[in-house]
Amino acid sequence: MQEIGEKKGRILVAAMDIFGERPYDQVKIEDIAERAGVGKGTIYEYFVSKEELFAAILEAGFNEYFMALVAAAVPSLSATAKLQAVFGRHLSFISQHAAAARIILSERPASRSEIHEAMVNRYMRLGRFLEELLQEGMTAGEFRPVDTAIVAQAIIGIFSTLLVFVLFAEQAADAMEKNAEKLLDFCLLGLAVGD
Repeated sequence: MQEIGEKKGRILVAAMDIFGERPYDQVKIEDIAERAGVGKGTIYEYFVSKEELFAAILEAGFNEYFMALVAAAVPSLSATAKLQAVFGRHLSFISQHAAAARIILSERPASRSEIHEAMVNRYMRLGRFLEELLQEGMTAGEFRPVDTAIVAQAIIGIFSTLLVFVLFAEQAADAMEKNAEKLLDFCLLGLAVGD
């Protein structure tokens, strides 16, 4: 059983690499199989189609990303410190996993409603996580009362901006960190409790 899990893992890693390098339509199952060190038929033992494999790497990539954000929000930290840590983890994750981030922005097959629905569910999950963090800050008196759903969406928008910077701006890491600090500062000033 461990060997089966290991093979599937190799397939997912190879698929993530290749989908990150090329547009969806240029990816061939044979290329993924070769990079994973398995036969083409082995891929079809785990995934019915290229589209299903693509959906699986989106899910796996998001889960890894989401768990990294959750881990950054250490319970003993204040809500402000948690938000700072989440911003930092977002930037480090997308910088370290640029290929996976590129997949998220790439063409996505839209022929299956399940893929679209799964994408919406991931987006909502991230939104709920941020809403809870914002609510915690409001309850503790760190953040002024806000519509947490709207502010969570604004933060996701900021995260998307950082993603675009990482993928297309080709800035040095220290410049990226300064951009992230400015965006976080903007967010925190908007959340600050007035005197």
